[in-house]
Amino acid sequence: MQKDTFPIPLTDTTHTVHLSVLPPMTAVFCRLLALSLVRKRTLPENLRVQKGQLRLPGFLTDPARIHRYRQVCGFFPAPADSAIPPGYLQTLFIGLLGRYITSDFFPINPVGLIQTGQWFEALHPVTAGEPLDLSCTLQDMARTPKGIVTRFHLETHRKNILVWQGISTYLTRVPAAPPSGKKDPARMLPTQLTIQVPRNTGRRYARVSGDYNPHHLFDTTARLIGFKQAMVHGMWSLSRTLAALEKPMAGVNAFSVDAAFKLPVFMPATLSLGYEHRVAGQGKHQIDFDLRDALDRRPHLKGRLAFPGRES
Repeated sequence: MQKDTFPIPLTDTTHTVHLSVLPPMTAVFCRLLALSLVRKRTLPENLRVQKGQLRLPGFLTDPARIHRYRQVCGFFPAPADSAIPPGYLQTLFIGLLGRYITSDFFPINPVGLIQTGQWFEALHPVTAGEPLDLSCTLQDMARTPKGIVTRFHLETHRKNILVWQGISTYLTRVPAAPPSGKKDPARMLPTQLTIQVPRNTGRRYARVSGDYNPHHLFDTTARLIGFKQAMVHGMWSLSRTLAALEKPMAGVNAFSVDAAFKLPVFMPATLSLGYEHRVAGQGKHQIDFDLRDALDRRPHLKGRLAFPGRES
């Protein structure tokens, strides 16, 4: 555990809610706006938070939406029966996450919740049309100098077999949090690709992911919740990076990725993607990557892919 991080106690038992359909995002956002008027961004010191879980069985992915996701994120075209990009599976949880943070389980203001990290592990290839069982569970919460950090554990099962799992990390900022003052000490990776981020990227990604958070759509809606300009989704940045790594990852079906979202990418933008492939030992491979502003080199995304070596 990091210094100055204090866990918020959760209940010993997990309260599970079974859903039959994904909640409509219009209803989620209406409730989100209503809750923003009454919920605070802080918690009482002695509060024990109810640990909750949402489960949705038998979810069917949409091949047309997956095709559009590939286009928006820069993946190579693929047949409809090919494996779904593992990053797309995270988008299946947008509705569940929205439902969770607007439920009675979640005690803090859901507006302004910023994703700061994403880890996921692709265990088996998944194709469109396969019934998937989804679950979203509160993993933990903690107080930090920057605010309250919340992590959700996401799982995708196919016929009782775990095929994908992830941890999404979010930050609720403390209004008067001081700047960290930390610099980016890591060396820059060699640039491999320049990526353009058009002004409408946030809206295009919202249509395939279901994440219509106002700060991703227009400058005007971003300003309404305290941001100077619309910013692209962190998961678009990660998905675009994974798309650029399709060729070096060819033939790899099982891998994990651990990514940290740094400074926001305000649209439009020009980014530099750097990555480096190395053998980590014991048959394991790693690709370290970073996504930076092409001009001033400020970091936007840093992470690592890990996967077993291919059999010769």
